[in-house]
Amino acid sequence: MKSATFVILWAVLFMLFGFYVNNKLYDFTEDYKSNMSILEKSIVDEDWEKAQKEADSISTRWSKERNHWYKVLNHEYFDEIGLKFNILDKAIYTENKLKSLEEVESIKTYLGNIVESVKFDINYIF
Repeated sequence: MKSATFVILWAVLFMLFGFYVNNKLYDFTEDYKSNMSILEKSIVDEDWEKAQKEADSISTRWSKERNHWYKVLNHEYFDEIGLKFNILDKAIYTENKLKSLEEVESIKTYLGNIVESVKFDINYIF
């Protein structure tokens, strides 16, 4: 009886931790998506100085904050986002509107993929 209680307790704790991680990860990615939307508006308005400052700010924050998630989630998405930030920085520097917007959308997509990769859903069980 003790072992069954122990197993059930660990299963419940494991599930609660999973939901906690899922919610925190969702908040983490949504914050970056909203910042990317602000950056996108600056690019559309061709306010390159503001876009450069915003991109640098987001990229610096990303480099610091990603380490928490990098240890427990798929590294591929985090590496791709870092690469996309580097390309975005160069596109903003050269004032290439089309390439900048393309990279912003790529980053938003990868942020969405991070959440989808750990989502608790029947579609991801089978």
